[in-house]
Formats: sequence, structure tokens, C-alpha cells
Amino acid sequence: MQEFIKKHKMGIIVTISAIIMVIGLSYAWLQLTLRGTKELTILTAGSLELELDDTMAGGISFTEAVPVSNDEGLSQEGYTFTLENKGNVASDYTIYLDDLDLAEGQNRMKDSFIKYQLVKDESEVDLQLLDQTGSNPNRVLESGTIAPKTKYIYVLKMWIDENATNEVMETMFKGQLRIEAMQNVPKTLYAEIAKNAVLDNIQSKFVKSSTGINFGEVSSDTNGKGVYTFAFTIDDKFPVHYYRGNVRNNNVKFAGFCWKIVRTTETGGVKIIYNGSPDSSGKCTNTTGQATQIGTSAFNTENGTSSSGVASAIGYMTEDNSRNSTVKGVIDNWYQTNMTAYTEKLEDAIWCSDRSISGDDDSSTYYGAYGRFYTTHMPSLKCENNTDRFTVESSNGNGLLTYPVALLTADEIMLAGGTGDENSTHYLYTSQNWWSMTPSSDRLYHVFNFIMYNDSSLSINIIVELNGVRPSVSLTSSTKIKTGNGSQESPFEIM
Repeated sequence: MQEFIKKHKMGIIVTISAIIMVIGLSYAWLQLTLRGTKELTILTAGSLELELDDTMAGGISFTEAVPVSNDEGLSQEGYTFTLENKGNVASDYTIYLDDLDLAEGQNRMKDSFIKYQLVKDESEVDLQLLDQTGSNPNRVLESGTIAPKTKYIYVLKMWIDENATNEVMETMFKGQLRIEAMQNVPKTLYAEIAKNAVLDNIQSKFVKSSTGINFGEVSSDTNGKGVYTFAFTIDDKFPVHYYRGNVRNNNVKFAGFCWKIVRTTETGGVKIIYNGSPDSSGKCTNTTGQATQIGTSAFNTENGTSSSGVASAIGYMTEDNSRNSTVKGVIDNWYQTNMTAYTEKLEDAIWCSDRSISGDDDSSTYYGAYGRFYTTHMPSLKCENNTDRFTVESSNGNGLLTYPVALLTADEIMLAGGTGDENSTHYLYTSQNWWSMTPSSDRLYHVFNFIMYNDSSLSINIIVELNGVRPSVSLTSSTKIKTGNGSQESPFEIM
């Protein structure tokens, strides 16, 4: 048989080329064809690096090949290539062997006549016929996952099986080695939130009204439960998405603490609120009780404007921003003790202590959120006065914060589902009284701030009262998810 075949024109020509496709990154298809030059060629895309080491002069080319035994086939030098992951993220990959076009008049050899062996890191595998790998273009020689900082060395050997029939004569095989790698690039936390967001001004799965969510009513299965896009921001570069109602998938573990995601910011960051410490198994199981806050404090020990016109204790600092409020001092001290090592992971977000005026009378002044809460029932994320935009840097606000940390606003609590009515199902309810950052009114020299009450309603309290303190920070727009799905059992952990 072998002597007969030698007298007839046939052969195997394997042209080796490599393609890497990294899905999810901005890399185009990259292709490299090697032609037996004995040169080491490196092809890089993202953090994957493919090295093709041509160990045979002239590449793999059998122009006068004949069927041989397995022992003879395995005795050839083979073709060596390495796959290396130089990045910090594991990648799934698949090695294919694809058909290449034949010249006019050439006939393709059947896969059932071709035997091969692919060895990884000197670990031998069973010999196989090519038709056992699937059909072109889905012939899979190998698939798996390559860990970060790992290199695999492969050797591919191919030959005509000794049991090939006369049909093998006058036929040819041309193949292309293709490696597709899907790098498990971590999603940004913003992108993970955004993918499930629904506009809040339309009817949807948990919103019955055709005009969308009614913020004057509590969150519910018919008035908002899930992730929503604040419709006023839909045309912005980073539309604002927020969690509302009875959700259980907005848990984050960061800086050794548990947090609840509240919303994204206008710059693509993610604002989160303190929710205690993980339990002994690392889960974020806190839902109610004092463990959800860092302690209690008066918002301020001063209580309004004196009859002589001394600066009022309204807001996160005094009305002229000359002195910190009491609660700001408590939060700053906590941050200095627990969070300074994580500052680079936080954005310098705007924390609004809105002291714009929505109305007044002979004895009272009503601030912006008072009108939004009691009259229009429409929360706002805008901060009208620059003096009320608390930031660390003055480029985007007043520059009066020492650290990028503060409190949630009443408007953000309204987005989450808080109203003047009891609503113990929304995720910000903790069975405790805790402060928001938002002033409500100044009545007869007594300042009132919005708080979340222990009966689950959003209401107001005199600022000298003791209430819970739940700091809030904002993760940067580049924050990526390391593990987790946001549940209490598997909170998002960030890189």
C-alpha cells in the first residue's frame, strides 16, 4: 500500500497561522501566518500573549507523505507553540484546526485519514483521528482556562493514518491553527448596574402606571422594585441608575465593611452607604439594627440662628461654611481611622447639603428638599448652590471636605422608596433612626433635618437629637467586580 501511494501525487500541507480574539476589549482580529522560518514570533492582544515557535525548517509540509504507523508519526519533531497569559485575569481559550482553501484542481483529504497528537506541557494525550474533533470550522483540538501569569507549551504532530484507504490518493489537507481566547475581563460595577436598569418614567415589570414611578408613594411591586434609570439623565454621558424598593442584589464588600449600592453618579461612579461588617463567613447579612451604622450623633449641637444673627447650624457645615457640623466631625474621625488606605478607590463626588429656599413665612424658612418632598414629590440630583456642593477639590464644588465621605440626601432616599408613609420593605430601612444630609426647615430658631425613622418613614427631626450615622462614599467609575453577584451571601467584591 505505502509503495503504491508513493508513486501517486498526494500530500499534507499544514500552514500554521494563529488568531487571537479577545472579546470585550477594543482589539481587532489579529492574524499571523508563519512559513517555516525558524523564528520565534510573538502575537499579543490585551494581556494574552501567543508565541509560535517554528521548530521545523520549512514548517510542517509533507508533499510526498504516506500513511505511517503511530510510532513513526510520533517520532517526528512536531510543531511547538506556547500560550501565555501575562495579565492578572484568567482567560478561557479554545484551539481550533480550520481548513484552508485548496488550489484549483486539488482535492481535500478526509479527516478520517488524518491522525494527530496534541501534547500540553509534556503531558501526553490519546492519539485521535481528526474527524473526532468535530467538523470544519469547529474542529476543537483543546480548550480550557489559562490562569494569570501562566504559560502552556504545546506540540502538535500530524500524519496520515496507516489504515487510510486508496481514497487518500490524489488528496491534500491544508489547515490553519486558530486560537480564540475570551479573557474574563472584569465588568465595571457601573456597567453591571446599568445592564438591568429600566427607565423610571414608563410602565415596566414592577411599575403599573404608564407615566412611571410615583415618588409620592412608597416603593412596591407596582411602584418600583429593582434598578431604574433616572429619566432626567438619560441623555447624559453617564445616566444615573438607582436601586429602589425591596431589592437584595445591591450588596458590596469594600474596605472590610458591608455596603448597599444606592445609585450611580453623574460621572459613572457608584454611591454606596455603610451597612456594618461582614459576618464570620464573610456574608453581608445585616439588614436592621444598630450594626448597620457607625454609632449615633446629633446632627449639630447648635440649633438654628440666634436672634442676634449668628450663623445658623443649617447644613453639613454652618450656613457660612465656617464650622463643621457635629455629624461631619463624627464621620471624618471614622473615615480617618478606617478608610484612608482606600481613598484612591473613591471619586470626589458632590455631596449636596441643599440650602436653596423653596418657601418662607413670618416664622419659618423651607429649604429645597422640603418642597420636593411635601409638594412636588419629585426628587432631584441637582445641587443649586455651589456653596452647598461639598467636595474635597474645589474644581467641582466648594472644596470644603477633608475626605470624600458624607451622608445620603433625602432625595436619594426618595429614589430608594422612602416617603412619609411607613415602608419597611425598601432596602434602606434598618429599624433605626438615621440622619440624611438634607436640611428641611428653620422654624422659630429650630433647624430640622430629614431622617429615616425607625418606623420606615422619611420624615424630619430637630438637629440636636441623637440619630444613627451611616456614612456614604462613592466608588470611582473604573471600579471593577472581582467576585460576587450582589446578594447578601455573595456580595460584590471589587478589585
